[in-house]
Amino acid sequence: MTATPIEHLPTTTNLPQQAWDVQRDPQRGVVFITRQSSQPPQPEDWRDRMTRAIRQLGAAIVGAKRLADDGKLAAMGEFIIHPKGFHHLGNGLPPTSYRFPEEVDAIAAGVLAVDAEAFDSVDNQSLLTGDLGAIALCLAIREQGGRCICIPSVVVTDPPNITPTPQESQAFNQRFGFDWLIADLDEITKQYAGSPMLWNVRFFGTALPFEKYVQRPAVHWHNYQKVEAYRLRADHIAKVIANHCPANGRVLDLGCGDGLFTHLASQQNLTATGLDLEPEAIEQAKAQAAKQTYPGTPPTYLHSKPGPLPFDDMYFDLVFLLDVIEHLPNPITVLRETMRILKPGGALLLSTPAWRYDGSSDPTYHVTEYTADELTRQVNTVGKDFAVKTTDLGHITGIYRDLLLVAQRAS
Repeated sequence: MTATPIEHLPTTTNLPQQAWDVQRDPQRGVVFITRQSSQPPQPEDWRDRMTRAIRQLGAAIVGAKRLADDGKLAAMGEFIIHPKGFHHLGNGLPPTSYRFPEEVDAIAAGVLAVDAEAFDSVDNQSLLTGDLGAIALCLAIREQGGRCICIPSVVVTDPPNITPTPQESQAFNQRFGFDWLIADLDEITKQYAGSPMLWNVRFFGTALPFEKYVQRPAVHWHNYQKVEAYRLRADHIAKVIANHCPANGRVLDLGCGDGLFTHLASQQNLTATGLDLEPEAIEQAKAQAAKQTYPGTPPTYLHSKPGPLPFDDMYFDLVFLLDVIEHLPNPITVLRETMRILKPGGALLLSTPAWRYDGSSDPTYHVTEYTADELTRQVNTVGKDFAVKTTDLGHITGIYRDLLLVAQRAS
C-alpha cells in the first residue's frame, strides 16, 4: 500500500514574517504545525507519538515539550487564562521535571499536532499568523471544546521568545476579547460563561471558604511572639517597609489578615491602615492593637468587600501585599487598584512564597504560586507607569522561601 504523501498547506503572507510551517497528513488525519525557528523534534517517530496521544488522550491539539538552548525546560505548554496571566509552564526547570502529559490553555511554539477536523473547524488561515498564531489557533479550537495537551515523550528545542508586533497583539485581543499577556479573569468569566474556554476547574470551580482566622485566631501575632524564625522574617519585612516610605508616610496593608504588619508599620511612626475581606481577621486585628502603645497614630483596620478599593486616587505613599497575591483568583484587578491609589513615586511591596515544582506552601488556600520571573512580569504589565524597582531586598530563607519585590509608580 502506498502511503499518502504529506501535503504542505499554503500560509498567509499578510504579515512581515510567517512563523509557521504547516503540513497536512491525510493518512493520519492530523495537521502538523512547526515554528520555523525550532530544531527537528525528537525522537524520529514523533509524528506517530503525537498522533497516538491525540487519539488516546481525547485531545484536539497535542504539543511537544520544549527545551531552551541551554538544555533547561523552556515550556510544558502555556497558560493564558490564568491568575498569573500568560506564562510558560515549567520554564527554567530541569528537562526531566515533567514526566506525564499536562493539559494547558495553548501551545505557543515548537511543534503541534492538530486533529484535522478540529483544524478545519476554525478559520485557521487567519489565525495562524505571526508569533501568536499557535496560541490563537489553540484558543479558537478550545472555544469549540477541543482539549490542548502537552506531552513529554516528544521534545523539541525552541526557546520561549514570544515577541508579537503591536498589530498582532491588537488583532488577538480583538478576536478573543482580552489581553493575551495579562487577562482580566473577572471579565473573561463574564464573557465566556458556560464556554469550554473556562475548562480549568482549579480556577473556575467553586472556591473553598476561607476559614484561616476562624481556625487559627491571631496566628501572626502568636507566631511573632513565639517563633523566632517568624519574628526575624517579620522584622526584616518591617524594615523594608520603612526603607521604602517617607517619614510619617501613609501606608496600606492590603489583605492585612489579623493586622500584625499594620501594627509593625505603625510602630515605625507611619500612618497605617489595614484592609481585609475577612471580618474575623479585622476583629482580631482591632483586639490585638488595642493592647499596644504607639509612638504616633495607632493603626486603623477596615473590613471591605471585593471590588474597587475604598480610597481616593493617589492616596498612599506605600501599599504592601504580604502573602496575599497567591490567594487571589484574579490578581490583575488588585494590582491595577493598587497602582490607582498610589501617589506618583509611591511604592508597592509584595511578598509571596516562591513556586516549587510539585509542591505548594498551602494547597488548600493558595490559588497559585509564582517564580520570580513570573511575578516580575505580571507586576510589570499592570500599567505603563508602574514597574518593578528591585527584588534585591535581602533573602528570607530557612523554613521560608519568600519572593520579595518593590514596584514603583512613576513620579
